[in-house]
Amino acid sequence: MRTIVRLLAVVIVILVVAWLGLWWYAQGRLQDAMIGWTQQVSKNPGTSVTYDSITRGSSPLQAIVTMTNLKMTVQAPNQATPVVITAPTAALEIDAANPLVVHVDLPGQINLSTARGDAAITFGAANVTQHLDPQALFNPQASPLRASNAEFSDVSLLASGGSLLILHIDHFAGNGMVNPNAGAGETALSVTSTIDGIAISPLLTRLASIPFDGKIAHLAYALTASGPWPTTPATPQTAADPNRRHQVIVDAHNWAAAGGSGHIILNLTVGPSTLNASGGLKFDANEQPTGTADITANHLDAFATAVAAAYPGTADDINLIQAHLSQYLTTTDAGGQTLTMHAAFGNGTVSINGTTVAPLPPVNWATLMNPPPQAPGDGSGATQ
Repeated sequence: MRTIVRLLAVVIVILVVAWLGLWWYAQGRLQDAMIGWTQQVSKNPGTSVTYDSITRGSSPLQAIVTMTNLKMTVQAPNQATPVVITAPTAALEIDAANPLVVHVDLPGQINLSTARGDAAITFGAANVTQHLDPQALFNPQASPLRASNAEFSDVSLLASGGSLLILHIDHFAGNGMVNPNAGAGETALSVTSTIDGIAISPLLTRLASIPFDGKIAHLAYALTASGPWPTTPATPQTAADPNRRHQVIVDAHNWAAAGGSGHIILNLTVGPSTLNASGGLKFDANEQPTGTADITANHLDAFATAVAAAYPGTADDINLIQAHLSQYLTTTDAGGQTLTMHAAFGNGTVSINGTTVAPLPPVNWATLMNPPPQAPGDGSGATQ
């Protein structure tokens, strides 16, 4: 009996030591992740991230790392005053009951300072999680984060030091997934977001005569991309950097050559009208883009009438748009004035609702990746 008790005691001690070691390792990885994030963001031109302190938790049932007085400064080109974003605390947390989920703990208010004044973003509730890839957990060189979810409710954007409501959102939900090892036909990126109850403040709505009470009832989109997508260099580069542009084109060509494809869906409800749009893109054997796009929108007559009533100066523009789209418009009792468009592109043509409307020039990847040198002067490439 004593032998059994001793054996159990040894097993318990080993388990406790192993658990404490794993807990200590988890907190170390969380701390490295937070510090690494601040360092990575600070590599971007004009951007810096600082904090006062970083501490680890003490409960063996919860790995948690907390930063205090987190501050991000973004200095835009040609702007004398930077944008400063501050949060009193920010934390990463893993609970023992769910060890593959990292919780991002945000404060109830995040402050912003801009050249035009101070502002704040407040949340009634915030739930942000990151999902870990077990295969990357013990590889310090790899990011173990593969999927994320975010849900916010009662979100407000406040100006004048938090005293003036600018924008309110009832609910936001989004999730994303990335698979850096995706092959042809496999999903490499997936992003979805849904926003309900977007409303500009009543004061601004009245001052600007915004129709539909300044509200967008619903906005949702989903984006997926399949196939291998090369990782661009980690060297900080601006969007205008020629090396950056060249790398983006090279990546796009490699993605096309490897059978990359993408799809996007959009849904929007404003006032009486609902817009549904979707589009798909893929590449043929010659690495040329092909795809489709669909758009439907209902009650456009009521929508246009409300906009013209709020902004009379837009009436001529609205009439011109309706004239251009007349062949795609129908009227029904249920949907009012309805827009229906199905576009297809590829094989050298662009068509809408089965009718060819324009040619589609081929993509010359070699020229895009190796453009001719630009001649001095007007930038047209012509010699002087």
